Amino acid sequence: MKRRVLWVEDSAFGENGALLTPVVLSGRYDIRTAVTATAGLMELTRLEFDAVIVDIRILPGSDPRWIDEYSNKGRSSKAARLGLRLLEVVLGEPGVAWSNEKVPDEARDPLKYGVLTVEAKESLSADLDRLGVIAYRNKHAAASARLLLELIDEVVAFKGKR
Repeated sequence: MKRRVLWVEDSAFGENGALLTPVVLSGRYDIRTAVTATAGLMELTRLEFDAVIVDIRILPGSDPRWIDEYSNKGRSSKAARLGLRLLEVVLGEPGVAWSNEKVPDEARDPLKYGVLTVEAKESLSADLDRLGVIAYRNKHAAASARLLLELIDEVVAFKGKR
């Protein structure tokens, strides 16, 4: 059975779509995408994933709470950092959820998460350390097309070491 992966990335089918090809061609993963914070949280509350890869700069989607968060931070994906907020919501206090549905305990393992973003690691280190997320890759123009696959492999390896 293939391992299930969620990629929360607003341009998964646009400028970053080429990153999906090596994942699909590997045949190792059943990858789903969520293009907004709303969709990402919804997927995490209804399915179990072996790995979750999150972009820091994502759009809010239709949930009013995400829209408010986005609006309060200047209506900019760079300023809002909703991917980081999504990680905080999911990996935060057990039993406390920001959505109408409870985030399952299985989704609260920080070793299941990786960050794939244009944000510099230095600007995220304190937050990722606080949340326990250790897998990180930087998206940039010269990045390998295998970047997403490599990050997924890393997250799955972390999970397997326990």
